[in-house]
Amino acid sequence: MYMMWFDDNTRKPVERKIDEAITAYMRHFKTRPNVVLVNEADRVALPDIRVRVASYVQRNNFWVGWEDTAAINAAAQVATTGTH
Repeated sequence: MYMMWFDDNTRKPVERKIDEAITAYMRHFKTRPNVVLVNEADRVALPDIRVRVASYVQRNNFWVGWEDTAAINAAAQVATTGTH
């Protein structure tokens, strides 16, 4: 499940925009997200959340959500090696 957050304030750093998106996600879903999808132009490294570029995410949009990392890692292994 993702929550889309939009913030085009040019005076605010991307890290703060993402932090505000995480706060809104936690307020709504009562749990902490583990991933945020961003546009390439908004890519940053953050210590407590995985920031992943997605080509379909527009600039200044932040898709905050939860991904099952075990399932993602298994799918990646199948895609690269053809085995489980």
